[in-house]
Amino acid sequence: MDHRLTRRSLLAGLLAAATLSACDGTPGVTPTPTQSFDPPQDEPIATWELTGGLTAPGIAALRPPRLVVYGDGDAIADATYRSRLDPDQLRTLANGLADDLRAGASQKKPTPTPTIVDAPVTKVTVWTPAGPLSFTAEGFDELKPDRAYPDILYTARDRLATVHKTVSATAQPYLATRVRVVAVPVLQGQAGTGTPIITDPSPSATEAPWPSDINLPAPDNEGLRRADLDGDPARAAVRMLTRDLDQRGAWPAYRMPDGTTLRASWRYLLPNE
Repeated sequence: MDHRLTRRSLLAGLLAAATLSACDGTPGVTPTPTQSFDPPQDEPIATWELTGGLTAPGIAALRPPRLVVYGDGDAIADATYRSRLDPDQLRTLANGLADDLRAGASQKKPTPTPTIVDAPVTKVTVWTPAGPLSFTAEGFDELKPDRAYPDILYTARDRLATVHKTVSATAQPYLATRVRVVAVPVLQGQAGTGTPIITDPSPSATEAPWPSDINLPAPDNEGLRRADLDGDPARAAVRMLTRDLDQRGAWPAYRMPDGTTLRASWRYLLPNE
């Protein structure tokens, strides 16, 4: 028996075992921790919004977020369609957005460019265990050819745009028990300041009486009235008012008891609204 061969084989085996053990659990070697992912189930963990821009006050007041994804996987697009992400899809989306917004390139200040008048503002927000991350960018799409904003921010927005497209394509309607009603005055098709409030292709349409089951608050300084309704008033709004699904402002006209004319529409409220 060749004892030298036996000792040599034993030594090789010990070295191999030491090499393997050094990869996991060896003193002095810290394994990469797995970050926990336990988002709040009934709160948004990813939101994509558009605000401002050249939009009539009534439409702006009624405009919902483009997409909201909740911690339980519920995804709602334009307060109109809904779908559901499985846990892996949810984790991938949230982690991807967080990585995008933590990236050094995302902190780069916008390159000075000519101001685009009345451009909308894009806002993207993502939940993380350490707190929310977000970015806000005016004229985000309009300034893309000028590379005014870092590419990584478009990557983040496009993650949500992909989900939005998928949710919208499922055509599963989003329904809720609460609604938001918005109404604006009509003075020969214009607001009191002379600024158009609603672009209506048929301004001479017949006025319907305002439903008595729906109470509106007093108008604000722009003449706009907004009410968030629940219960019977919400059901009355769904049943008796026309919904502007395309958000184009073609709102029907209604005659109030005092003789004034309003144009109004409604949408479902999101769970966090």
